[in-house]
Amino acid sequence: MSSPLRLIQVGLGFWGGDWAETILPGVASVQVVGWVDRDPKVRAAKQDALGLPAESCFASLNEALNAVEADAVVVTVPLSAHAAVTQEALDAGKHVLCEKPFTQTAIEAKALAERAATADRVLMVAQNYRFFPAPIAVRDLIGNGRMGSVASLSVDFRSNANAIGYRYWDIPAPLLGDMAIHHFDLMRMVLGDDAVTVSCRSWNDTASEFTHDAAAAATIQFAGGAVASYRGSWLSHGAPTPWAGEWRIDGSNAEAWWTSRGRRPADPTRDDCVLLRREEGAPSSVPLTRLPHIDRAGCLAAFAEAVLEGVEPPAFSSARDNVLSLAISDAAIRSAAEKGRPVQIREVLTPT
Repeated sequence: MSSPLRLIQVGLGFWGGDWAETILPGVASVQVVGWVDRDPKVRAAKQDALGLPAESCFASLNEALNAVEADAVVVTVPLSAHAAVTQEALDAGKHVLCEKPFTQTAIEAKALAERAATADRVLMVAQNYRFFPAPIAVRDLIGNGRMGSVASLSVDFRSNANAIGYRYWDIPAPLLGDMAIHHFDLMRMVLGDDAVTVSCRSWNDTASEFTHDAAAAATIQFAGGAVASYRGSWLSHGAPTPWAGEWRIDGSNAEAWWTSRGRRPADPTRDDCVLLRREEGAPSSVPLTRLPHIDRAGCLAAFAEAVLEGVEPPAFSSARDNVLSLAISDAAIRSAAEKGRPVQIREVLTPT
């Protein structure tokens, strides 16, 4: 076994603290050698809670880079700082794993992907919903032709933000930018195809605590001809879906229904299920492969493998690939702002 990948983690707030406590210690192929947060109170709290050595905790990435030997950087700061921290790490010659959403715009993401390619560095986006048995099985069903050609798919995501203790009431596009990027990315992964046009309408509720629209419906046209119907809401009072949503895919040979990433943290795969139905038969359950690492741990293990082995493993979400997922979010947000005007993906990838 090769030596573990030495990491610096940047960002120890709510979500970054969870990475530090529950994800990074559980993947043997990585070793954290430094932790960064600009807030001294946050650093002190995490040192106390997680037993982090004070000499390995820093106020800036620059301080950490000058103090420890590291191969890569894990970026778990708020979205507004993703691009700046990623660029600093790439400029220092480090590989980078960045939380999703990758950047605030697809144009920004495209520039960073190009920078990583020029520097010959691995730049991965933590699209953790890819690393579950169900979407991988569906990708293989479509890829090996068992479903025939895909004509349409529908995705429903329902949740009530108040009921789950949601925290980010003021962020722009809380559904289309922060949550639906998971579902848009999974569309591209399972279809093995890219979107060309998006039409979307979004809305809020009079009783909503969200500053911006928290529900939306979108139609997405893919290059190969498939049309996706997406409905998502943080405002639902109905039965919540699993985090990956509820999916129905119509192929010329069969229909697939699937869902993934359950809501119980102790067993996030409990709702992973794929049913395949042919025209005259009853639905049959598709066997699912157990993965050595799932969710964010799956992202982290894949990132380490890509750096250490020099080969991108299956389901890997490189920056260059994720640009096209982020572009669907950007196009949906633009379309919703323009009352549903169909927006071409190329529009959001072209600087104005």
